[in-house]
Amino acid sequence: MKPPFSDQDFESIRRKAYALRHNYFDDMEKYLLNLEAALQRKGLDVLWIKDRDSLTDSINSLVGKLNVRRMSFDTEIPFEPVFQNRAEIVPLETEETSSDDLDLLVINADLAVCDSGSLVFLDRKSQCCFNKVKNLAVIVNIDQCVAFQQDLSFFIALKYAFKENKMPLDIKVVQEKANYVLPSDFSYLSDQMFTQEAMNITVILYLNDIEDIITSEILKESLYCVQCGRCLEVCPVASSHDNISPIDLIKLNSLDRYNKSQHLFSHTTLCGACESVCPVKIPLIRLMLSEMQVSNMVVKPSRAKMLYSLFSKRSKLNKFNNSFLKFFFIKRFFGRNKNLNRYFSGQNSDFFNITYEPPYEDNPNELIKD
Repeated sequence: MKPPFSDQDFESIRRKAYALRHNYFDDMEKYLLNLEAALQRKGLDVLWIKDRDSLTDSINSLVGKLNVRRMSFDTEIPFEPVFQNRAEIVPLETEETSSDDLDLLVINADLAVCDSGSLVFLDRKSQCCFNKVKNLAVIVNIDQCVAFQQDLSFFIALKYAFKENKMPLDIKVVQEKANYVLPSDFSYLSDQMFTQEAMNITVILYLNDIEDIITSEILKESLYCVQCGRCLEVCPVASSHDNISPIDLIKLNSLDRYNKSQHLFSHTTLCGACESVCPVKIPLIRLMLSEMQVSNMVVKPSRAKMLYSLFSKRSKLNKFNNSFLKFFFIKRFFGRNKNLNRYFSGQNSDFFNITYEPPYEDNPNELIKD
């Protein structure tokens, strides 16, 4: 879907977003230390967690330390099976109307702001339960942080602006230590029916096993993703396979989960649809080609070389868009996928949507403008 503004505006927004993300990851350690300091000044506990197992262990420790009886999750990670024997796992849908408070809510922050220590939640399922939670564990993925408060509104808009121009219906920003509401023990003696107590907040800065990606000058750009979901929406392979988005495909392959099985080659046509709609201007095609080169060193390269060869002739494929070349490409690499065959047979536009561009040669930080 085309964004609701001109192509020139779209390109300007993308370049600014790319520059801001480049700036954050260039000095990420400094910004994360600023975030930790800002959170601690507000009286919030901060934990640094490296991987999934350590994350589970840290939440498990909180459950024991806080003597948790009732807890709920608003995360992208399926924690429920792990903790079902430790406490009562309460569905958020029922907690909204329940008279009992939650002892612990574990939730993902959508964004965190490094200079102010603000934690941002966008359209979370638990939006109606915040005032009924005694303890809050907030997971902050370090690749979803914003360096400066002044850029927060820009990134919120960036996540939503390309989805039919819809903005989040609910935005919660935790800037100070929050309170939860509970019935007053003395309500029969006064008009005060409710009292407030301070909510204990633990912020978990989660590295999510991305050390290898961060240290690669090429792959680091995959972390610029703001999780808008546009690449997944336009990817013909993702809709026909297992809904692995192009950006996740790159990350998974870089962590060597897919390298040896060559799934990368069966999950992309290198059509470039994902790159053409990415609001952060991530060079997805270049990243995929880089990962294919890595895979070549591990597995039999014949399939990769064929795909490289055809990609190098993408201008010719576009010129003969409805010809035998296009048919051969689909048949050769995706012949068994009927959904994908059906998708491409109905396409009238160029087979490859973009031309490959080298990375910026100028300083991306110079693109940041107020």
